[in-house]
Amino acid sequence: MKNILIISENGSLRAELENTGFFGDVKTSVSFSGSKLNLIDILIVDGATISYDQYLKNLKNFLEHVKSNYYISKDSETYSTVNKNLSGYGIIVIPPLLTAAQITQKICSLAVEDFTVKNNIVCFFGTGPGAGTTMISQSLAQVLSDLIGRSIIFLALDGSYGTTYFDIDSRSGGLAEIKERLINNILSADELKNSCLKTGSLYVLAGENDISKVRHYHPEHIEKLTCLSSRTFDITIINAGSTITGMSIGALNSSKLKYLITTQSYKHFRNFEKLVNQIFVNLGISSDDFSLVVNKYIESSDLEDEISLSKNYGMQLASVIPLLDYTLSLEAENKGKTLVGYDQIFSDSIRQLAVFLCKELGIEIKNNEVVKGSFFKRIMRKG
Repeated sequence: MKNILIISENGSLRAELENTGFFGDVKTSVSFSGSKLNLIDILIVDGATISYDQYLKNLKNFLEHVKSNYYISKDSETYSTVNKNLSGYGIIVIPPLLTAAQITQKICSLAVEDFTVKNNIVCFFGTGPGAGTTMISQSLAQVLSDLIGRSIIFLALDGSYGTTYFDIDSRSGGLAEIKERLINNILSADELKNSCLKTGSLYVLAGENDISKVRHYHPEHIEKLTCLSSRTFDITIINAGSTITGMSIGALNSSKLKYLITTQSYKHFRNFEKLVNQIFVNLGISSDDFSLVVNKYIESSDLEDEISLSKNYGMQLASVIPLLDYTLSLEAENKGKTLVGYDQIFSDSIRQLAVFLCKELGIEIKNNEVVKGSFFKRIMRKG
């Protein structure tokens, strides 16, 4: 078994690595002095403890004596530069803002043969206001619960209460009521379930209703929530909104599948480019981590088609959802329901997306239902 040395003042990473049972001796230190690197298989250096300049001064020694080297970036502002410089030496640079559990999972995936981890978390993120992230994510959760007949939890992590289109009416429970127990890592699966609104096999955890308190949620808080929900439910669906917050960063970092909701609007494309260049690149998140959902689609020679959009965004195309009659949309919104059942084309598009998602997660669909529609025909015609 491989031995690990962690240079860090944070003791939680050692505990997480030891708990996996995959490694031999896991030691921690706050400096390089006295460390017998020739007895170490994996060296993990925390940039918050050892500065980048100090790390570079010892680089030759690390590369000579240790087979696998990891450096945890100190902050998002320097991550891109540090990653570019160190990756040329074969050093794995870990993005900032990851929790100890997420860092452990990343190290295990690279250092442990045949390592697998249960991750049934799906995150929807939008390119901007009006892209339709809330409607699509809630519709998907509704349809998916009918398709698979297994437990699904919907997490509203977009900075709102987040039950706009669910046909449920309650202001009890929700994220705000379990926050303290969540932060203190004492929240149980039963408490999580009891804080949810429930309809059939779908559980809905309402979000933070107080806008001023959204900023108090950090990525590690959300990672604890998603970790518990992943163990408790068969699938976790997240609406992460379209802005960068501690909630959305935690949701994106925790998710196995990431779906980007966009439209044919060039404004939405520019907004996403800005997020990628200014924020995502510094968090270790890439465009190709997402699958693309084109919403409010209009067939027009004056607008980009779905194939062009897929190439522009650099993502696999998952679904195309047409622009619907405004009256239907307004009626559904006023009645607090999704558009599923109001429009057959919309319903079929969401069902196609649900089937696509199930295949990605390896989830079996009840009655082996097959969904047919115009989306894949259109791709085949244009491909």
